[in-house]
Amino acid sequence: MPELTARNVAFMVLMAATVAAVLAAVVLLVQQNDNAPVRIIAPDSNSQQEALTQVRVFVSGAVVSPGVYTLEPDSRIADALTAAGGATGDANLDGVNLALRLRDESEYYVPKLGEEPPATSSLLQTQTQVQNGGLIDLNLASVELLDTLPGIGPSLANAIVSYRENVRPFQSIAEIQEVPKIGPVTYQNMRDLVTVSGVR
Repeated sequence: MPELTARNVAFMVLMAATVAAVLAAVVLLVQQNDNAPVRIIAPDSNSQQEALTQVRVFVSGAVVSPGVYTLEPDSRIADALTAAGGATGDANLDGVNLALRLRDESEYYVPKLGEEPPATSSLLQTQTQVQNGGLIDLNLASVELLDTLPGIGPSLANAIVSYRENVRPFQSIAEIQEVPKIGPVTYQNMRDLVTVSGVR
């Protein structure tokens, strides 16, 4: 067996390096498609915006086709009635503000003549507000309706509802100050906009 000389060792190293380079080139050619630039496709901003801004409401009662309807964010009660096929002949729309904006996840029950909508219906609040000369009843108003009062955000609106349900219904408007974080200034700003069982 011939002795390994320095020249032979160098030749073998060179051959090994050549084979490795050829193999690396072959691997790169095979994986050429995998090294193509990656395309990041962002979600369609229009469809994202549409999903975030649409409102879904349940329309029931004296309408042609009761059900859940998806409408544009600036839609009104009139639009919800149209989506449900319109009101039936025995519907009672007296006192209902058809121009009121819809609230997401709300129920809109259209009563028949001589009937009142259930307490869960947003239309009950609309009718009550109209019957009270536009005043919001602290014992009946929904969180969404209470949220429209000056100085009352979603948190305080929930606190008002929690007070009347877990402590007692409001006996007077001034009692609103018993709700934590509602002080004299907030009371003065809202006192002419609310009522309790017809008491101002």
